[in-house]
This record gives sequence, structure tokens and C-alpha cells, in this order.
Amino acid sequence: MKVFLTGHRGYVGSILADILIKENFEVTGCDVGYYPQGFVDKKISKINTLTKDIRNLTKDDLKDCFAVLHLAALSNDPLGELNSTLTNDVNYLATVRLAKLAKEAGVKRFVFSSSCSIYGANNDIVNEESTLDPITAYAKSKVDSEHEIVKLKDESFSPIFLRSATAYGVSPSLRLDLVVNNLTASAFTTGSVKLLSDGTAWRPLVHVEDMSNAFITVLKAPEEKISGETFNVGSNEQNYTVVQIAEKVAEIVPGSIIEYSKGATKDTRSYKVDFTKIRNRIGYKTKWKLVDGIKEIYSIFKKKRFTEKEFKDKTFYRVSYINWLIEQGYLDQNLCIKKQIIFS
Repeated sequence: MKVFLTGHRGYVGSILADILIKENFEVTGCDVGYYPQGFVDKKISKINTLTKDIRNLTKDDLKDCFAVLHLAALSNDPLGELNSTLTNDVNYLATVRLAKLAKEAGVKRFVFSSSCSIYGANNDIVNEESTLDPITAYAKSKVDSEHEIVKLKDESFSPIFLRSATAYGVSPSLRLDLVVNNLTASAFTTGSVKLLSDGTAWRPLVHVEDMSNAFITVLKAPEEKISGETFNVGSNEQNYTVVQIAEKVAEIVPGSIIEYSKGATKDTRSYKVDFTKIRNRIGYKTKWKLVDGIKEIYSIFKKKRFTEKEFKDKTFYRVSYINWLIEQGYLDQNLCIKKQIIFS
């Protein structure tokens, strides 16, 4: 079965690509190639690669594909706020365009990587039927995309929306702008589990491998169970406040203590999520627990002798790295590649 995976070199995509190959899918990966690889070694030799901006994809690129798995995006809230217009162009307009191209090309399933961040600030436990309250440009782009793409559903085209919890865990394209990864790196390299907020905000969490496996589950599910459906991706056991995450990190990383940055304030993005639907409807289950994920991250840092200098380097932070690429002339202000990116 042939699938087209956007963002296959990214934090999640590099894990998902590997799992797809192991599950015997024929994979074409499409990625513009902004970010460095190789934090951990995962060489995927059987994948067909297309180095292309999703804004420039054509119907021919999707020929003979059963499914499009769409991960590529300006990938978190701070990066979304860097340029909200550009976020709308890439995350919404290009996404809807891609879904329409997929339908025209005869693709059967379009699996869209959405986000639990679209629930915004919510005091209740939210599910797929709850009111959406997107606070950031990133979250708004996900809501707008869902609303438009679902309109394309018919007997021959099935859009599916996966609203994933906040990811954590080790990846070849590691990110340290994600809460679990960041706090673990801070603890290991500085001895301080440093909180930038008051820690009271709720975050649902999902390991990057479990997030990837949700896409596999959807690909294998019967059409009638997934067509036009929205699923929260995660587990009910992994809703934590940020300070609870910090406490877990401090328990696992020797000698580390929790500290609050000066002027730490309340984070308005807070949501506790119910994940019952995806388990009951298509049998999806997570394998990872938070403590095991923290131990995994801590173990790789020990093995690599990860330093405070590396922790603070632009490499692991999407906003900083994008800004660096622009400053160095690799990208223009629209994030189009001007010259071949040479990773430092």
C-alpha cells in the first residue's frame, strides 16, 4: 500500500516513516528539509524522498497513493506567532489545497495531523464534541483546516483528523521546545527543572512513537469507522499539570530540583483531554508512560554526554532555527529556500 507522508524528516515524521516501513507500507516522504537530523541514528533506506515545499506540490506527486499523511506545518505555538499570516498560508491554505489535490488524484484517505491545542483554555475535560477555543495562530490554523477539509468527504474520499496531545520522547530530529523534553534537558544539563510559568496549566501528553502509531491504526481501520471522524490521540492517564511533569523529571534526573523563572505567570493554554473515542472506536492504545519517556530521554542524554551549551543551542528550537536560517540567507521571509541548507 502506497502512502505519501509530508514532514517525514521532522520530529514526528522521522519516527512515523520508520514505523511505516516496518509495517510494509510503500512510503514517499516529502519534506523541505529545514531542520537537522541525526540526534539518534535511524536510517530509512526504503523510503522514496521528495524535497519539496508543500505549497508547491502537484497532483502528479500524489499519483497512485492510497493515503496522504499530512504532518508538515509550522509546528508549534511560538513559531506560529512568529508570522501569523505565514502560518495561515502554510498550515491552512496549503493544507486545504493539498487535501483537494489528493481528492483529485484519487487518494482514498487524507489523515490530517491536528492538535489538542485547539481546545485552548478550558476548565472542563474536553472531548471531540467540545467547543473549540484556539488561542494561537497555530491552533487557529488547525481549526480552520479541519473545518474546510471535512467538506471534501464523500464515498471515495475519507478525511480523518488526529488531534494529538503534546508529544515527548527521543527522535532523530529532536525538539527541546516541547515541555517534557525541555524540562528533562534542563534538569540534566543544569540541575534545574526550570519552569517558565506557574506550572498550573494542564497538558495532555503522548509519546512520539504512540502518536505515530495512531496514524498506522487509522490506515488499517475499516472505512466506516474513520471516514470524516476526529480523534483525540493520547491516553486518559497522561493528563498532567506542568508542575506534575516537573516533579516526575526531578524524581528521575539525579540532583535536579524544581525552580521557577523570575516573573513566571499563568499559562492561558490549559486543557485536560478525554481520549476514550479512539480506543473504543478503532482499538488504539498507547504503550508509553510518562516516566518511561523521561527515562528514555535522560538515558540518551547520558549516553551522548549532552551539555548545557547544546541544550541552549538553536538546533533544537524551531523558532530559533528558522530565524537563523533567515539571517544566514538560506530562507527568505516567506520561508522559501534561497540556497541549499548546510547544517552546522
